[in-house]
Amino acid sequence: MIIIKPKLNIILLISVISIGTCLFAFPEIALKGAKSGVNICLNTLIPSIFPFMALATFIMRTDAMRFPCKLFGKVTKHIFLLPENAGQIIFMSLIGGYPVGAKLTADALKDNEITDNEARRLCIFCMNAGPAFTVTALGVNIYGSVKAGIVIYISLCISSVILGILTRFLSDGKNTVQIKKSVKSFSSDDITFSVWDGFEATLRICAWVILFSAFMSVATVKLGKSGEILSAVTEVTAGSVTVSKICPIPVVTALCGFGGFCVHCQVLRFLKQCSLQYKLFFAGRMLNSAISAAICYIILYYFPIEQNVSYTFSSARVSAISVSFPTVIAFIFMCVTMVLNIEKKDKVC
Repeated sequence: MIIIKPKLNIILLISVISIGTCLFAFPEIALKGAKSGVNICLNTLIPSIFPFMALATFIMRTDAMRFPCKLFGKVTKHIFLLPENAGQIIFMSLIGGYPVGAKLTADALKDNEITDNEARRLCIFCMNAGPAFTVTALGVNIYGSVKAGIVIYISLCISSVILGILTRFLSDGKNTVQIKKSVKSFSSDDITFSVWDGFEATLRICAWVILFSAFMSVATVKLGKSGEILSAVTEVTAGSVTVSKICPIPVVTALCGFGGFCVHCQVLRFLKQCSLQYKLFFAGRMLNSAISAAICYIILYYFPIEQNVSYTFSSARVSAISVSFPTVIAFIFMCVTMVLNIEKKDKVC
């Protein structure tokens, strides 16, 4: 059970009052931001995410990917020190997008298929931007390059795997009793359910995007550059559009690795069900952001690609090379230390 401390209540109250005041004080700016959020949803999110959401729901409902997920489960047992039935969760989180991994983890814990410790570890690294967003939304719609989206996606996948391996150090050594499930039969209702469930999940994502776009537009206008930075780390979709115009691809990859507070809000209820403290989840996101950026930097250094954006890739590559790589490694080391210290000093009940 997650208990909100009195100090946090005060912070939340001040934040809500401040946001409400901004929305009422600058209604035109907020309205423009909300319209921008709707535009992002209609032109980017829904076309790229909804078809994949429906397909992912169909796959999980009918066990269409049962065999490859079973093979992947053999790997998870030795690499992540997790039970074989966690393989499907990890596999679907890599291809399904941000909310899928957290939702599947919470469902598995509810059905007693995994332990509390395993659920918390899965929530730390099963948070990945899927190919629908990275390849289609970022690569095609923003960069005009499928290869750019693939590089971002590969970087995020490798980072998630590395983070999952690091969670081995958080294992309590207890094994889950494996539950043998019967193979699900196919029904025509599965198609209808998958379409509507995928559409509902897409609408929930769009709702958060529109809400954050509304009040973050006020911050962007009134705070200038500081507002743009705040907006970028708050909502990953609009933030990626802003950051892609002024920063190289590794920075956008880092932003996707973090996920943005809008995505964090989408999975809070699943974190609560898994008894994972937000500070540990946040530390995992920071570590994932640093690792994914470093991997993307390495890939682009050896395999540069061209982009159809406002700046040429040659200039972007110079910007990427100018980043201190030892500094990135040092930041990753500090994040790892922070994650381990949080787990040791403050066990989740």
